[in-house]
Amino acid sequence: MEFSQERTEGLVYFKLEFYKVCAAYANCQIEDDVLVLVDIFVENNCVVRHPSLLMRLLGHKTLAVNFRRQGIGGQLLTTITAYAKSKGLKRVEARLSEKDLHTNSTLPQWYKKRGFKVRESVAYKDLVPPSVDDSRYMPR
Repeated sequence: MEFSQERTEGLVYFKLEFYKVCAAYANCQIEDDVLVLVDIFVENNCVVRHPSLLMRLLGHKTLAVNFRRQGIGGQLLTTITAYAKSKGLKRVEARLSEKDLHTNSTLPQWYKKRGFKVRESVAYKDLVPPSVDDSRYMPR
């Protein structure tokens, strides 16, 4: 697998390739101090050139691959969160559309499992710890 990342003004694109075929990607926008995950996708039915030369010589030129349910989406989300932290951003958000929720009803649970909070149609993760009231430790 080969991972790449591109950034243009306000946009960040993450891509994971398997033998030159896109296995997963994420499109993000930076809005003020928030990285907004616009789209994340992991390929489920994909045909790639068989990685083994011997198998290709034996006539098995392609290989059917399913990249889902292997942790790739979670790894991509972890990478996005780490990227946002490295840029000093304060939050990662994913806006869940009705279409997303209709297509995948377990999407809110998927985000919660990865440390995100879900409110209405937004999954988010604060990257800056909440401020602590340390006045009780100060001398009077």
